[in-house]
Amino acid sequence: MKLLRVFSLLVMIAALTSCEGSYRTRVIVGTLDVPAGGTGIVRISIINPPDAQTIQIGPVGLLTFNPAVIQVVGVTGVNGFTVFGTTINNIMGWVQFAASFPGGSIRPIVVAGLGILEIPIVEVTVQAVGAVGSQTALTITAVDLFTDRIGHPIPLGPPIAGQVVIVAP
Repeated sequence: MKLLRVFSLLVMIAALTSCEGSYRTRVIVGTLDVPAGGTGIVRISIINPPDAQTIQIGPVGLLTFNPAVIQVVGVTGVNGFTVFGTTINNIMGWVQFAASFPGGSIRPIVVAGLGILEIPIVEVTVQAVGAVGSQTALTITAVDLFTDRIGHPIPLGPPIAGQVVIVAP
């Protein structure tokens, strides 16, 4: 009976915290419908962030896309994050960047009863170059560095991909 209670408690904790393994913090790439020939912004966010200060995609990791569908115009930080290094390869279809929260860190306010907290930290501006109806996945292959304000690594679950769909203007 005692073993059943412990097991039930563990299942309940996993359900309430939306755990996937031991990870609660994730990086998610947004989705976007953009008119043919137009531009738009795709947000990269942190889900359930701890005291986060630095994120780096590269030199190993990439944000990948189909360059026949979109071209990346720029990468900027939001919500206190600053992008201080960017490499955009619109021929091969990938981006690498490093961003940080200068002089501090993003410290989310925890509110009782709040389910999933998502905070945008980077915006990727894209130009639609494909035909109406074409689409591309936006996939982060690896997060090379994600640290707290002291510089300690923060464990992450696998990044969640986004997509861009070209729609009629």
